[in-house]
Amino acid sequence: MTKTIRQNLLAALGLTLSGMPALADPLAAIDPALAMGAQGPALETLLEQRCEALERIDVDTPRFPLAADSETHLICDGLDLASGARLDRAVFILGDGALVHVNATGGAAALAQAGEAQQFRDFTVWPDAGVLIDTASDTVWLLNPDGLHTNLFMWRHPALDGAALAGAQTLSFALPAEIRLGETLEVLAPEIEAACAFTRTFEDEPGLPTGNTTQTQIDCFGYEVAGFDRKIEFVFADGRLALAWILTGTGDEARLRDLLTAQYGAPAAAVPPGLEFFPGERIALRTDKPEILVASDAVVSAFLGR
Repeated sequence: MTKTIRQNLLAALGLTLSGMPALADPLAAIDPALAMGAQGPALETLLEQRCEALERIDVDTPRFPLAADSETHLICDGLDLASGARLDRAVFILGDGALVHVNATGGAAALAQAGEAQQFRDFTVWPDAGVLIDTASDTVWLLNPDGLHTNLFMWRHPALDGAALAGAQTLSFALPAEIRLGETLEVLAPEIEAACAFTRTFEDEPGLPTGNTTQTQIDCFGYEVAGFDRKIEFVFADGRLALAWILTGTGDEARLRDLLTAQYGAPAAAVPPGLEFFPGERIALRTDKPEILVASDAVVSAFLGR
């Protein structure tokens, strides 16, 4: 059932995460020795050689979705690529000491990939390489598989526009106001449209245990939850909201568990494996894939085998 009702960027492009070929590494265009997962000291040494100017920012309280215990931003001005091309500004984000994300502007087309590209709204996308280019803003995102799942292309690094990172803040979890289980599609659709940076609506094959005959999904991009812009997937069964998935990141799990525990109480053991339900059994932290589930009684009963 989970596979049936799950959609993400790759599904929107006609692909699925499972069975996807290993990502090519477009970072070789910057330097043949560079790859996603590169360790911080080696990466910083390389960038000191490649950049006109390099600034390092260590975040005291990590909140980037792919950083659990430590978060570092390396901001590079005037990055010379191995090909001889140049990026005006690039930001390399380290999560727990390893490179997990790159966002750059000014010369983005230099990181266009070989092979056929696909279009997703304003983005030209090479999913197998984890590369998305927005030509209008001359911006490129280099994403690892976790970044693709988390839809990190919806977050533009503030340093690309000369702005500072947001200061330290006390994180909290609040259930999005638009997640109202049982509410109708007619009522929620305009609210979701207004609350999100953009949305995608489609009809899906019924796959819920509610006996529904129609199933509609609204994908909401750019909704802030727990200090970061997220994708939320609203699933309607016969025109009423049956569940929502809030997509999170591999570095989010421990802090989200703490935030949800503070809000609802300690979760039960993962039964079935991969889902930790909090008191009230409407909200669960998914641990086999980084997501939060909010579901109706009928859906929860099916998950719990009742």
